[in-house]
Amino acid sequence: MIIELIGLPGCGKSHISVLLAERLRNADIPASEPSRRIGHGRPLSRLAAKSACALAFLLLHPINTIRTVLAVAHTRQTSLKNLAKSLFNLLFVRGLFVLFPQKNRVVLLDQGLVQGCASVHFSASRPLAQGFLASLPVPELVLYIRADRETVIRRLGKRVTGAGSRVEKNPIAQLTRYAEALESLTDRPPLEAARIIEMWNNGDSKTLDKELDAVVEELTKMYKSSV
Repeated sequence: MIIELIGLPGCGKSHISVLLAERLRNADIPASEPSRRIGHGRPLSRLAAKSACALAFLLLHPINTIRTVLAVAHTRQTSLKNLAKSLFNLLFVRGLFVLFPQKNRVVLLDQGLVQGCASVHFSASRPLAQGFLASLPVPELVLYIRADRETVIRRLGKRVTGAGSRVEKNPIAQLTRYAEALESLTDRPPLEAARIIEMWNNGDSKTLDKELDAVVEELTKMYKSSV
């Protein structure tokens, strides 16, 4: 089962992924977090692991790799640097879908295909083609992590510059652009065929605990019905 967490940089996707994985394991449901483990490693090990995922997708699915390259090139990224970064990130998350076993376990992705496509849209002159989006695999469940802008900006201010640096340089304007990129995907493939649950993470631990309990209950039902 693939569960993808989406939301603005700084909304708490990785934190919620950790909490969900812990609760699922306590309920005797195997859960893994490949994108979080890779994305939070040391810079060189992170680059090596992401490159390995992208290369694996290239070797296992060369035709789909070419389609991905053409699809990202079609968006007319604002610079060659953004083109390379967006394409590399999208190939990395595509590799996650083929490398990590999904049978009899819950795979939590705080960086998945929807987030990867949103990153492409973030620096694009035109959106990804509808046909390409429709060809992507659909996660069994999407958790849309919401947080108000003030909370997100405060969290970004405490973050070491890294994957979200394009947003951190000009948070108010760039968060608006990133939000528009995400919203443009939520009513289109691949999300239109997926179930979406919204969660709020503004720092209220009691509210978050209740929402996590509800999500774990739903995931438990889905897991038991799939095995």
